[in-house]
Amino acid sequence: MNLYLVRHGAAEDKKPGGRDFDRELTEEGKKKMLTAAKGWKSVIPELDTLVSSPLARALQTAEIVRKEYGLKDEVIQDNRLSPGSRTEDIISLINEMPGDDVAIFGHEPDFSTHVSRLISNSGAEIDFKKGAVAKIVFHGRARLSAGTLEFLIPVKAFGA
Repeated sequence: MNLYLVRHGAAEDKKPGGRDFDRELTEEGKKKMLTAAKGWKSVIPELDTLVSSPLARALQTAEIVRKEYGLKDEVIQDNRLSPGSRTEDIISLINEMPGDDVAIFGHEPDFSTHVSRLISNSGAEIDFKKGAVAKIVFHGRARLSAGTLEFLIPVKAFGA
């Protein structure tokens, strides 16, 4: 299984009286994610399943990727990708998903922790910038410390 972890793009600040849940991507964030998604095709030739945190900024990021890849299936929303997500829950989630190329869309600092725990027990420090994508390969089902990190690419690597 190829697992792609995508941190949402640049989002607007929380509005006075607003909820963090509702924060959307900025126009610049949308443009950068579209540019990045176009560039990803050179290293991520296909995606089977997209699963996102239900927060607006993560869903918008996933939708940009879905449209760029021409995927017909809707983005699956799952609360296990909300801020504060646990790596064990992420493992259960991705093992439930169809296909060999699964992308999940979520938040920091969770994704840095997930990458570290999925590839080792060392507590490796991962710098997971907004709009970045990481690829972790599992031979068989996903398990703690069983993945291999193939890449972690910042959004700016694709000219965004």
